[in-house]
Amino acid sequence: MERRGLVPLEIGAVLVAAIVASWDPPPLGAVPIMLPLMVVASIARWACGKSFGAVVRGPASYLVIAALAGLGALILALALGTPIAEAMSDRPVVWASFPLVRGNASALWTFAVIVTALAAASELVLRAWLVERVLELGGSTAMAILVGALAEALLVPGPLEARFGGFVMGLALGWMYVAAGRNVAVTIVARLAFGLGALALEMLEWVS
Repeated sequence: MERRGLVPLEIGAVLVAAIVASWDPPPLGAVPIMLPLMVVASIARWACGKSFGAVVRGPASYLVIAALAGLGALILALALGTPIAEAMSDRPVVWASFPLVRGNASALWTFAVIVTALAAASELVLRAWLVERVLELGGSTAMAILVGALAEALLVPGPLEARFGGFVMGLALGWMYVAAGRNVAVTIVARLAFGLGALALEMLEWVS
């Protein structure tokens, strides 16, 4: 079932989440906005008679490729994204998301669980819900990828350069999602490889 009547509510939920994500300090404290939004996404999928299990498909070899792509994206982000971000802002680029992990190997596993949960929640919301909904409603592939990327940019807290980075990542992950046959496991693994790689660099104090 398409349940087109849900569309205004779904758009409203994303816009409210984007507004909340932009508040400083965050009204939800340490709870990332993707987690409550994943609850909304789950309810919306259930209301349409769908589940997230329907968008987990494809050979396991795709996951290896996705992990390599995620690590490659991290290298490109550090090599190319940092100069671009610095050109967009007069502030130094800060890569560290979890300062407590810096130089603290014992805390790595705790934060790795957080990164894993956020990677899964983000992809279930952005690809398995939003991109999938656009495709289900008859939107083109390009439109679906763009919607997911715009939502990612809106939901990224922080300055303009962070939102721009989120938009670029959203485009890449959206294309990967579609190219893999609409398999959300692929984009979860790619995002996870990026996030865990960045976390390891933080722990080693190789990024600021």
